[in-house]
Amino acid sequence: MPTIFDMETQSNKALVAQFYKEILRERNEALIDVYVREDYIQHSPSGKDGREGLREMIAFLKTLPPSTETTSPIKLLLADCDLVAALLQISFMGKQMLVLDLFRLQGGQLAEHWDAVQDTVDSNFDEIAIDYDIVVDKKMVSLRYDLLSEIKIHRIMGEGDIILIQAEIVEEDNRFARYDILRVANGEIVQLLNIRQSVPEVMMHDNGMF
Repeated sequence: MPTIFDMETQSNKALVAQFYKEILRERNEALIDVYVREDYIQHSPSGKDGREGLREMIAFLKTLPPSTETTSPIKLLLADCDLVAALLQISFMGKQMLVLDLFRLQGGQLAEHWDAVQDTVDSNFDEIAIDYDIVVDKKMVSLRYDLLSEIKIHRIMGEGDIILIQAEIVEEDNRFARYDILRVANGEIVQLLNIRQSVPEVMMHDNGMF
């Protein structure tokens, strides 16, 4: 029988999935007040805080041709406590992109958002399936990352055999937000996907990318 915690994480994932469908895909800005807290905190460099920031984004999307995609862009939904991460592959303005969205939920609404966007030439990215029979030790993974001096972990979450790490890296004086999606088996990392985006000097808010 599912525990209350299991049911809550599944409910959070369902809420994020509906947010993508009804607001981002169908561009129904009238539902923003239902899904999003008034004090919504934005970390995406190109977005603004609050519900009004999302309304501006939807207004922009409405100026573009509607999507002709027939399959869901969501390749992974990962939930841990009050966090939900989503990996998407989207076609936007002629480009194929991988997007990693990370949401914090509060009171049944989206309260905070981080992301990273990366161009990709792979137009047939497979869905990442979670093996729920395995429960990965997040501390073990975190200790391994602690050995890498160029990486600073900001958040780590996991569900089943999948771990997601939100990290900050510096390469030749350039800062990047990086999200590592790891599949772990028998204490070893057997699959790794990175999505990363450079941290711009100027953003549309003062919250930073982390």
